[in-house]
Amino acid sequence: YMVQGEDSVLQFRAHEPFVPASTLKILTSLFALKTLGKEFRFETHFFLDKDNNLYIKGYGDPFLTSESLLQIGQELSNRGVRRITSLFLDDSSFELDSQVADTPSANPYDAPNGALAVNFNALPIHVGADGSISSGEPQTPLLPMMDQIGQKSPPGTYRINVSAHHGSRHLGAPLHYAGELFISLFDQAGIVVERGFSGKRVPEELSPIYIHYGTHPLVEIVRACLKYSNNFIANQLFLTVGISYFGLPATWEKSRRAMDIFSRKILTGPHHQLRVVEGSGLSRDNQVSAATLIKILSHFSPYGDLLPIEHNLLLKTGTLEDVFCYAGYILENGGLVPIAILLNQERNSRDQLVELLSHTWLQRMQAQ
Repeated sequence: YMVQGEDSVLQFRAHEPFVPASTLKILTSLFALKTLGKEFRFETHFFLDKDNNLYIKGYGDPFLTSESLLQIGQELSNRGVRRITSLFLDDSSFELDSQVADTPSANPYDAPNGALAVNFNALPIHVGADGSISSGEPQTPLLPMMDQIGQKSPPGTYRINVSAHHGSRHLGAPLHYAGELFISLFDQAGIVVERGFSGKRVPEELSPIYIHYGTHPLVEIVRACLKYSNNFIANQLFLTVGISYFGLPATWEKSRRAMDIFSRKILTGPHHQLRVVEGSGLSRDNQVSAATLIKILSHFSPYGDLLPIEHNLLLKTGTLEDVFCYAGYILENGGLVPIAILLNQERNSRDQLVELLSHTWLQRMQAQ
């Protein structure tokens, strides 16, 4: 652990690397905010060909929710798009050779990343006591793939990783989900798709008929990512910044290289311990020391209010099996004092430790 002010420090094993879990999201957020800017908005492009086929090309917007898809349908309808021959989905701006979760579960925190993903790649499903299946949220219609998964689930309300569904023979589950949801919500907006959907790249000669700019600026996406510790959002940001450095398509390797360049700029001086393989903290291959995390927090302080409040501190939690972490700030006389706790052990004592450290620090400052 480590707490560091201008003239004082509390520390123990502060220069040894540990698994940071989701406290790594602070670095990912800083990486995105510094590179893309607080007002950055994701884009999704729409194209029509001569046969009236509509192409949708995604660029990683993590907030393509049911509400935004309905707005898109209404905008296209207002522009005269009322009948579409086929819907073609293009996710080629991300080329991912793997996902963070090598053995994906039905848990939404294992949801896969991609260029064209809807509802955080999680399916809202409600199964009634009588076995009836409905959508788990009012803004999202019941889709065939939700019905298929719901038939295998006991009564309850769920958000299920889309990878629990196998998709179709020619289309993976995330794009299959996007296709079903776009068609259903387009129908609500008065747009009929005659021949269904499939995956296909946009022909180079086509120009967009509409560009949808994300409903949230980056600063609000980061706030949500930190508040809900959303792994999917964090890695959409991580991959998108890689594009900013090295161009399309997004790959894990490009983003790792970009993070290495970025971290070398901000982590000046000796003894910094940092290894980043993805941006959410879900991988145990990520490594950081408390001292390095304190340095990251010093750069993140202008955005400190994006962190949630716990224990009367601005704190981000990080939790995996036998990993219990905190990173954030003690509020002191209107200023922010960075604090980092990285516990890689069986016992979760981070709450007691953060209370002890913050109390000791404030007592020390009052005595000076």
